[in-house]
Amino acid sequence: MAALPDRDRADFEDELDRLRMLRVAEQGLGLGDLMPDFALQDSTGTLRTSHEFLDRGPLVLALFRGGWCPYCDLTMVALEEARLAINALGAEAAGVMPDPLGRIDEIAKKRGITYPLLSDPANGFARTCGLAYELSPNHIRIHLERGRDFRALHDDTTWRLPVPSVFVVAPDARIVFAFADVDPARWPDPEELVRSLDALRDAQTLSKR
Repeated sequence: MAALPDRDRADFEDELDRLRMLRVAEQGLGLGDLMPDFALQDSTGTLRTSHEFLDRGPLVLALFRGGWCPYCDLTMVALEEARLAINALGAEAAGVMPDPLGRIDEIAKKRGITYPLLSDPANGFARTCGLAYELSPNHIRIHLERGRDFRALHDDTTWRLPVPSVFVVAPDARIVFAFADVDPARWPDPEELVRSLDALRDAQTLSKR
């Protein structure tokens, strides 16, 4: 934000205020909800499904805005750094973003991401989760001036982005941890994800006694 010109910074803050007023993050997928099914391609073009992941155990699923977003860079890497702790608890991590397959492959290689990044054309899955929003004219201007046309990039007819989010999903598709915020600078400590998985494992152990 500090690097933005005054006009752009003001327009970005206005956009956050608008989205907060609309309660975009609060009205989307949340704690206790069932995660919608998905079937999305990874960077190799392989179709990955929610059933495939959940059949193996819990899933940490993150929604990222895209490879152009500096905040998403940080959160993608933070999730990668937490991956071993996540795996140690019998869970997997995956990320979803509207970028096309070739771009996702670039992003993963550049940032050393080893968990699956899944392409979500036109934010179809994010919209199913209630976690996609249309950009205001001033927000569109900011991106156009930086050479980003999300309609072309995301194979969409509308200027749209996902709400930055992360969920811990139990094998029965129930959301046991949820975080979503229209401000991309906000993100939970990965330790919260690990603690949630630890609590889920304890609950599953007790239920088998």
